[in-house]
Amino acid sequence: MNDPKIRFYAGCPLRSLEGHKLGTLCIYDTQPRRFEQKDAEILRDLALMVERELAAVRLATVDELTHIPNRRGFRMLAEQALRLCARQNMPASLVFMDLDKFKSINDTYGHAEGDRALRTFAAQMIATYRESDLFARLGGDEFVALLTDTTQALAEALIERLRQSLEQAAEEAGEGYHVAFSHGVVEYDPAQHRTIDALLSEGDKLMYTVKKAKR
Repeated sequence: MNDPKIRFYAGCPLRSLEGHKLGTLCIYDTQPRRFEQKDAEILRDLALMVERELAAVRLATVDELTHIPNRRGFRMLAEQALRLCARQNMPASLVFMDLDKFKSINDTYGHAEGDRALRTFAAQMIATYRESDLFARLGGDEFVALLTDTTQALAEALIERLRQSLEQAAEEAGEGYHVAFSHGVVEYDPAQHRTIDALLSEGDKLMYTVKKAKR
């Protein structure tokens, strides 16, 4: 490796609101420098500003109830993922999901139980899908997943696995209901789906067709 010729380095750790390590704010130079107490205080102040900015971004892009990305956060990440898939000619599929009879859960068991059902669904998504997949709560009882390097057929198999996980979780919890959902799957076509919004719109229409057929 080439010598980066770093002769001065100072760093301050960055942490999340929960205290998790995020990284380090660092400064370096190719010349030796003195680092005095006032310099350390300035670096700590800068690190605090960065932590606050990161926290603000997180609050704006993460769903408060389920702790998964919200619509805004999903769009930011999904646009990047789609560009990567297009460049590498990699398949991707979007799954648009809407919980079935969610209103009846709220009406029968109360809104606190409804919130728990939403958190359960999000937790099962995390457990079922892969680390490379993106998922989010769009709002209300609507959820979405963008599965990279995934054909429509494979996406359907992952959806079935999610259904089974939800049923098992309901049996273990001994609830009087289980969380079911309708879904629409769209395989990404760069020529047809110019934006993530185009994928979301098509997925929403397919999901609604499936939900309507259940009534």
